[in-house]
Amino acid sequence: MSVKVLSCEVKHGNVTRGKVMRGLHKTDIEKIMKEAFEKNNIEVVEQYPIRCKYGYIADFAIPNKKIIIECDGEVWHKLGNSRDRKRDAVLRKLGWKVIRFRGNEIKNDAQLCVEKLRVL
Repeated sequence: MSVKVLSCEVKHGNVTRGKVMRGLHKTDIEKIMKEAFEKNNIEVVEQYPIRCKYGYIADFAIPNKKIIIECDGEVWHKLGNSRDRKRDAVLRKLGWKVIRFRGNEIKNDAQLCVEKLRVL
């Protein structure tokens, strides 16, 4: 059985919003997680736009289960980041469950991150 990692884009002028926000490449930790999802036959959507006034784009989503997976790099996402807490609160109000994995968690054991998702 082949697994698809779908890409979801929102048009913003001539460039998609995901590409504007993230550049043309994924971070190393996003690449690691994508490989882990594929290896474990977990279908996710990359760069999933959340319909709300803030225009959030999730790193990965499992829309039919209303799960968002964020891959938090150490530089931009310090523990207890107020911007991330606000974003998570908005997403929870919209009915999403937000799972955040730190970069060191992903690099050390991406399979453990996947196992945490399996119990949801």
